[in-house]
Amino acid sequence: MTTSSGKSPAARVMDEAIELAIEERSPYPEKSAFIDADEPSVGAEIRRATDEGRAVVLVAADGSTRTLRPS
Repeated sequence: MTTSSGKSPAARVMDEAIELAIEERSPYPEKSAFIDADEPSVGAEIRRATDEGRAVVLVAADGSTRTLRPS
């Protein structure tokens, strides 16, 4: 899913997270995978990220996020 800016919602949130991390203010865990919640492959992407021990930041089309942490 892309927007008029050409970036997906997850890409936009990831860009913001990078800027916040530079300022040491990121609300997201290190080594997070930013995944568009509305993509057909979301399940496989979540599985891959958690298998690698990464947190998952699911990003909805409206830019809202939900962070899932591997157990």
